[in-house]
Amino acid sequence: MPLQHDPSGEMTVVDQHSGILFAMFDGPKRVICRVDWDALIDRAAVDGADEMDIRATFHRHREAIQAIASQNYDAGQASPIVTTYQLTPLP
Repeated sequence: MPLQHDPSGEMTVVDQHSGILFAMFDGPKRVICRVDWDALIDRAAVDGADEMDIRATFHRHREAIQAIASQNYDAGQASPIVTTYQLTPLP
C-alpha cells in the first residue's frame, strides 16, 4: 500500500551524515523516512542550485522524494531511505 504524505509537512534536518527525516503514513501508522544528505547535495548540483541549502532542495523535490520513499516501503524497507541514485539517477 503506498504511503500517504504527512499533512503537517514537518521535516527535521538531522546532520550531514544522516540527512532529513520526514514522516509519512501507512493508514494510521506513522512511518519515519529519510533522504540522505548526499542525495540532496547531488540533486542540487544537477539543478544548478545552492548545494548547501538542502532544505530548499528537499522542498523543491518533496513529491519525488515521498514517491521514492513510498516505493521503498512497498519493497520492504520498514524505515525507507531515499538515496542519491534514486533521487538523481545516472544518465
